[in-house]
Amino acid sequence: MDLTSLIAIIIAIVAIYFFVKLVVSPIIKAILGVVIFLVLIYILQRLGFNLDSILAPFGISLNLNRWAPNLSWLFGPANYYIDQAKNFASFLWSNVPKNLGQ
Repeated sequence: MDLTSLIAIIIAIVAIYFFVKLVVSPIIKAILGVVIFLVLIYILQRLGFNLDSILAPFGISLNLNRWAPNLSWLFGPANYYIDQAKNFASFLWSNVPKNLGQ
């Protein structure tokens, strides 16, 4: 291996590193951000938060019920844990004394 081959390999490695760091990483972050946003909306909807009623005065309707049932096979295991967390939180809240000041 001569010096020019070694320099070419080093330049190629640096170019690939910067390509991954500056181009691929923001694309992955953007896709991951959209997925996390959709999952959070789904979880909030399962907990009883209605985003459509908040956005309706502005004329925006997301119609989340259209895509949420299609993803129920994906979120099926998560629904179980969400329901367990809701039941546990309601159990804890029922055991909190209501008259703390008296």
